[in-house]
Parts: sequence; C-alpha cells; structure tokens
Amino acid sequence: MEKNNNQHAASTFHISEVAIINDPSVVPILFHEKKQMLLSLIIPEEKTIIDIKNITKMNPGTIKRHLDDLVKKNLAVQSRFFTNEFGIKMKYYRAVARKFLVQIEWPSSS
Repeated sequence: MEKNNNQHAASTFHISEVAIINDPSVVPILFHEKKQMLLSLIIPEEKTIIDIKNITKMNPGTIKRHLDDLVKKNLAVQSRFFTNEFGIKMKYYRAVARKFLVQIEWPSSS
C-alpha cells in the first residue's frame, strides 16, 4: 500500500521501557485476554486496525473498541495517521511501554 503525503504525527512519541500501573481501574483492562493480545502486537511496532485484523482475524469494530479502552487507560496511544489513496484515515496505535508493572495496594490506605 502506497502512502501519500497527507501523513501526520499525533505527537512525538517515545515508548517507555516500563509503565508502573497504580490505578486499580486499569487492572481489569490490562488483564483482559484480548487486550493483552492487542498490547503484545503493538509493543514491538505500531499497527493499524487493519494490520491487527489481518493478524488476528478479529472484527475491526471489536479491535477498535479494545484499542479505545487501552487508549482511555493510557496503556496505548494513537501514534500517527495518514490518509490513504482512497481518502480513508489510517490510524496507527502503539503501546506506551514495553512492559507494564502493576503495583496495587489492597485494601488501599486512603
């Protein structure tokens, strides 16, 4: 697929080696089987929903929903996008870290 000149970076993004998770609401997201699979695919390199669909055979709508959850909890970002020759915006997603360390205190001290 040929990329055109309508390419944009969402921001300058550098993947961290480790992300420390202190928010208990992230735990169900991080330990969800499909979301773990998606994270493992976007840790080594950014991918589009179509790239992920071709690898996993998952429904693109399901992939988008899971990626939205990962982005909402700051586990992934939309790293860049471009508009292809058909006028379709192709969004690339990337994990924010190579590893995730969960640090949860229960019951919390607050």
